[in-house]
Amino acid sequence: MKEISIFIPRDDLARVSEVLKKHNVGGITFYEINGAGRTKRDAVPEVVRAYMTGITIVPDYAKRTKVETIVSDSAVN
Repeated sequence: MKEISIFIPRDDLARVSEVLKKHNVGGITFYEINGAGRTKRDAVPEVVRAYMTGITIVPDYAKRTKVETIVSDSAVN
């Protein structure tokens, strides 16, 4: 048995889930994460106490989804 961890953009969960279903992967676990790395982060409006300040900032961390699954050794590829 092998554990596979997949880090994906937040909007790609449905597409990754469909790919795993096509390969007969029985179950997955997923959760939202924040991380820093080589991924370019887009500027977002700054919000202070529910008010937009008119300033844009680049967040320190990017939001991603982590998908984990367990598969048999023969299904790893």
